[in-house]
Amino acid sequence: MGDQHRITHALMNEVLLRAVDALQAGNVPNALMGGLASAALGRSRHTHDIDLFVRELDADRALGALERAGFRTERTDPTWLYKAFWSDTMVDVIFVSKGGVRFDEDMREHCRPVEIGGRPIDALGPEDMLVIKAVANAEHVPRHWHDALSIVAAGDLDWPYLLRRARPHASRVASLLLYALSDGQRLPAEPVRELVEAAMADVPPHPAETEAEHHLTARLREALATDPRVNEPHLSVLVCRQEVTVRGQVATPARRRAIGLVLRELAGDHRVRNEVEVT
Repeated sequence: MGDQHRITHALMNEVLLRAVDALQAGNVPNALMGGLASAALGRSRHTHDIDLFVRELDADRALGALERAGFRTERTDPTWLYKAFWSDTMVDVIFVSKGGVRFDEDMREHCRPVEIGGRPIDALGPEDMLVIKAVANAEHVPRHWHDALSIVAAGDLDWPYLLRRARPHASRVASLLLYALSDGQRLPAEPVRELVEAAMADVPPHPAETEAEHHLTARLREALATDPRVNEPHLSVLVCRQEVTVRGQVATPARRRAIGLVLRELAGDHRVRNEVEVT
């Protein structure tokens, strides 16, 4: 890092601490997001501003608290963004992120402390940062994609929480995780598979897919969940073009064989592909 970047970085840290102190004095819950949070959770990179996430209902109070602390402020866009300035350093006060993501209590409870200027500051957890970055990615801002990949690479993820937060944006997050896999990162298979399935469930059916296929899929899923020989409600079932494919993980080879047997009993003329793994 060059001398100028070091000076800029130190100034941004100073302004960040000043802004956080102002919001705390105003009793405004907040969390660090954006480039500074990405640098703390994933990869280090230069950023030109500070991003703080607040609740939508607190947006005006947040701006007032910053004004009282000496910041210049503006109501930039009342649908999602206000700004505050300390000299030439800009603080984005974000209350609705892209994709309608909002700072809620669940997100607040999963914040992580990061050290800024020798002090702990609440930052969004890596799971929420990953989702936000995946959703925000676009051709003119590819840094979001690579920020998210670096958070995945860091490996410190609460996968059940990530799945819960990612479901409304399943196709974006699934695409990111599949890319990470293709790039050699080691990820747990089942969460990725669940997100891919959630993403595909949102895809309108192709005209070639018949109502009979949908009914058969539902019947097979119910059988796998309720048949005492199997009792596996979390398996993936796909019926397409006279073929039934089942995927997932089970504990024993006997359970895998039972799955194939149950499917063949119900699938009629459809070919059965049993791709279930024994773990």
